[in-house]
Amino acid sequence: MRHRLNLMLIAVSAALSACAVNLPQPEPAQLAPQEKNWQASSPSAARLAEQKEWWQSWNDPVLDTLLNAAQQANPTLEFAQARIREARAKAYSAKSYLWPTVGATAAGTRSKNGLLESGKMSNDGSVGLDANWEIDLWGGIRIATQSILADMAAREVEWHDAQVSIAAETANAYVALRAYQAMADIVAADLESRNRSLQLTIDKERVGLASPVDVALSDASSADATAQLIEMNEGIAMSIKALVALTGLSELEVRAQINQGERQLPQPLGFAITALPADVITQRHDVRIEAEKVKIAAADVGIAKVAKLPSLSLFGAISIGRQETGSLELNGTSWSFGPTLKLPIFNAGRLQSEQEAAQARYEQALAMYQQKVRFAVREVEQNMVQLDSSNQRVAATLRSVAGYQKQQDASNAMWKAGSASLFDLEISRRFLLSAQTKQISLQREQLALWISLYKAVGGEWPQAASEQK
Repeated sequence: MRHRLNLMLIAVSAALSACAVNLPQPEPAQLAPQEKNWQASSPSAARLAEQKEWWQSWNDPVLDTLLNAAQQANPTLEFAQARIREARAKAYSAKSYLWPTVGATAAGTRSKNGLLESGKMSNDGSVGLDANWEIDLWGGIRIATQSILADMAAREVEWHDAQVSIAAETANAYVALRAYQAMADIVAADLESRNRSLQLTIDKERVGLASPVDVALSDASSADATAQLIEMNEGIAMSIKALVALTGLSELEVRAQINQGERQLPQPLGFAITALPADVITQRHDVRIEAEKVKIAAADVGIAKVAKLPSLSLFGAISIGRQETGSLELNGTSWSFGPTLKLPIFNAGRLQSEQEAAQARYEQALAMYQQKVRFAVREVEQNMVQLDSSNQRVAATLRSVAGYQKQQDASNAMWKAGSASLFDLEISRRFLLSAQTKQISLQREQLALWISLYKAVGGEWPQAASEQK
């Protein structure tokens, strides 16, 4: 009778092992962006490149060196890699529950019982094997494995996101450095011109052709340019410090790399954006991470459902023992095998409450995914609007610089000829310097916006680098 019961339970477990609880699944409409097409105009640039090869297309060896250095040994990337290894180990651990666990035991004792009349020594020893196997009746273990695999996928996406973020941060620091250098060169040249004007004004004062007021104005102008140059040099130093922190290189190495390039901003370089928001948004790492969290939450619902269902496990053990007491020896073998069926009957509604809580967490995860998609679309749209505006402002500023340069050249010639005042010269100089620094600031902003858009559409680090994990 017992054998029949065991065989019946094993047959039932085999039949039910193919069954699995249903997991909640979002509708396709819940995952897609509301906007089917971009509402903002696609940004334009003088040159376009493929997104996957965007960094290399800058054709800036110094930037390439700094980007590669930042990817080699960065605490953020090392942290992300450690999280991947942790998630991978958990996945392997979860899969192991699908198989039986087997253990071995060995024991030996030597004793003497003075209460016994003989008082003889007793030697006992045994060795045995035991195995336990929890049958995955409803697919609970597989569901838990899926959850952990989704977590591992999210960790890998985080690692790629860290690569893109570090590349973008390094590029922004490099662009800021070149902008400060370009402005420093302009201010230095302007300072040299102001100092020449100061010396010329001093010489004129000596012969009575200029007043002390003119000398004071020229000296104040020179001091103002000196202060601006100090500010630009401070910006250069701060950008170098940022690159040192990002790349892990020494400051001497960073400065050596920087000195190999030209002290000017890289030329703006763009990339084509796919027309459909759905195709772009699914590339974003934060959206992909939220998608994996939805899978994890769905798996938690399945695990909560399984907890309310019967569970079946099989246990088997075999042991060989030997006992010696004086001249008495006993040898024997024992074994046991059988299933254990466990059925939740009463838990005061705890299991049902846990299922409802898991369902609520799934709905939260889905809502967070939808919110992330909306924010992602908004970020891309805003970047495209800003880039379009930046392109127009840069074009207008270039015209402004050309016009003020002509005015400055004319004013300088007239001042030297004595037909224009020093005050007029200083006004035209200030207009030109303001326009030149604004031009560089706008060009820096333009590059920063392209970098931001690169991140907003998902960004991609070269595959060769990502395979080094």
